[in-house]
Amino acid sequence: MTTTAAPTGTTVLLPQDLPLLPRATRRAMLRSVTGYAVLWLAALLPLLLGLDARWQVAGLGLALPGGGLLATGHVVGGLLVLAGLLVAVFVWWAAGPTVLPPLAWVAGAVLPAVLLDRPEVSDGGATAVLVVVPALLVGSLAVHALRHRAQARRGAAINERLRRVSFTISGPPDIATGVPVVEHTDTDLRRLRAALDIGLQPVDGLAGFTRLDQFREGALRYQINAVGYGLAMAQFTRTPAFRGYLAEAQRNLVEKVLDRRIWGYWALENAWGNLRRDKDPVPLGGNVMLTGFHGLQVGMYSVLNDDRYRQPGALTFRWDRDTAFAHDLKGMAANVRENVRRSDFSLYPCEPNWIYTICNTFGLNTVLVDEQLEASHEADDVRARLRRAYEEEFLRPDGRIVGVRSSHLGLSWNFWSSPSVQLATTYWMHPGMPDLAHRTWWLIRDGWLQVEDGRVRTPRGLVSRLDPGNYQIRSDTFSLAVTTMAAREIGDEETALAAERTLAERERLEVENGAERFADASGLANSYLNLGRFGRHDGLRDLVAFGPPAAWRDGPVLDEAAYPDVLVARAVSDGAALDLVLVPGAGPVRTTLRLAQLRPGASYDVEGAARDRLVADAAGRAELELDLGGRTAVRVRPST
Repeated sequence: MTTTAAPTGTTVLLPQDLPLLPRATRRAMLRSVTGYAVLWLAALLPLLLGLDARWQVAGLGLALPGGGLLATGHVVGGLLVLAGLLVAVFVWWAAGPTVLPPLAWVAGAVLPAVLLDRPEVSDGGATAVLVVVPALLVGSLAVHALRHRAQARRGAAINERLRRVSFTISGPPDIATGVPVVEHTDTDLRRLRAALDIGLQPVDGLAGFTRLDQFREGALRYQINAVGYGLAMAQFTRTPAFRGYLAEAQRNLVEKVLDRRIWGYWALENAWGNLRRDKDPVPLGGNVMLTGFHGLQVGMYSVLNDDRYRQPGALTFRWDRDTAFAHDLKGMAANVRENVRRSDFSLYPCEPNWIYTICNTFGLNTVLVDEQLEASHEADDVRARLRRAYEEEFLRPDGRIVGVRSSHLGLSWNFWSSPSVQLATTYWMHPGMPDLAHRTWWLIRDGWLQVEDGRVRTPRGLVSRLDPGNYQIRSDTFSLAVTTMAAREIGDEETALAAERTLAERERLEVENGAERFADASGLANSYLNLGRFGRHDGLRDLVAFGPPAAWRDGPVLDEAAYPDVLVARAVSDGAALDLVLVPGAGPVRTTLRLAQLRPGASYDVEGAARDRLVADAAGRAELELDLGGRTAVRVRPST
């Protein structure tokens, strides 16, 4: 980490003159329209040639799902076929089976042609069927053009205001003034214990996780990643000089993702979405929902603790006794870089075909965090490509981020441009593109989030009330969780505290064995609430983009402490001395601490423990006994 100049004010305007259809989007849409034109001509040909009615029914079913039935007067049947295709598209979006919509489309054309008894196609019905989709395409383009112009007008008005706004974009933390390390409060420790209890269970254990599906936001991998992120942030902002059970819990979570139950979904998604039999979950061309999310989890552990996961084969995904895929953090970061370069959109898919803007921020963060451990000198290229895509392909003229786009069709929809999606994207975008994150946060605070009387109020709406960790539509708890994360990261502490206060007054707590969580929120929401609680201004950016100071990595550390007997509320080193604040987790106890990274053979003065001096062994390790009856401060410093 290097010292940098003080942060400077930056004006970040929305791009001017965004095209109606950006380059990569336009190419994908042209391919789609060309493909449909072939189907349309295939539908027209039997009519022009006067072929048998069954051929005409099949052709019209290609022009419009259910079209053959509609043209023969079977209106209900035709509408059912059309509804079936819509269901197939929804399943395609939800779980990635690219083959399903084409199969439903073709089946809806062929089966009526085979099963109808002496069908008769009316000229008027055939004409109507042939006109519907072209008319819808032209109408959709016209509506999009009108909305685009309206968004451009709003964007121009927003830019007039943005010209008067200066965002403070920070560089690396200034070591001379110190990197903030605060002490866990009692509430912090109760929330931390809930995450530790999950992380410290055996690697093959899944207690505390919600098991719904392995395709969407409620998948186990996202829950596991989120617990790991929260623990890493707690270590960075509270206890950077503590390894012990905190690092062990993170390792368990990293290695839990290697369990086939967690990553095995990809074999199915790759087969039915990409028509590939390869089971390797770190492929070229997709699956940023694993490589990006897990890569960041591994990277956060690595910069805070050790580089074991950068060793060849350290992250091995085993399918069975004979089939395994050996990877490591370095390879995951390289995979992200290559996928970004290969993609026409720069951003690349999670599920086959579906590109999500938020998922690709995790991919960039994986590259950034790995860059700290070994400079590839390629992170800036990845950042530049993604930044260009975020500003051109995935941004509306009014500043809304386009949350999802089909790489095959180029299509998107407003549901995934909602403010709650923007909130989470703001947080995860901040390490690599802080100016865009600040601008997005300003837009959210300007028109969506309301802070009144120290409370946060979000507009009522489906997306605001959705908890993606359990798919329940009950309250805006998840939205407030990501509000806390984004607000604190950006530096809007007023909004972060207001969101926390709103939840504390409203939500029902569940307390068990000293661990605390919100009872009615999903595990994912609780983990994101922890991430927001343990964060700070620029916390994620400092950790992911710049990393901890060398003094934290090289100075003395608390290497072992008994859990839950000893709760570590603060642990930090200046490179020579070690400062600890410890709290009993299960009543008064006499306990032994194990220290590491001391100077071999050196003597240290001790304050707050059973003895006032210790000598490090040849490996730089030492043990320290203390009676822990309440909050206890311990200081270990080189003897003078």
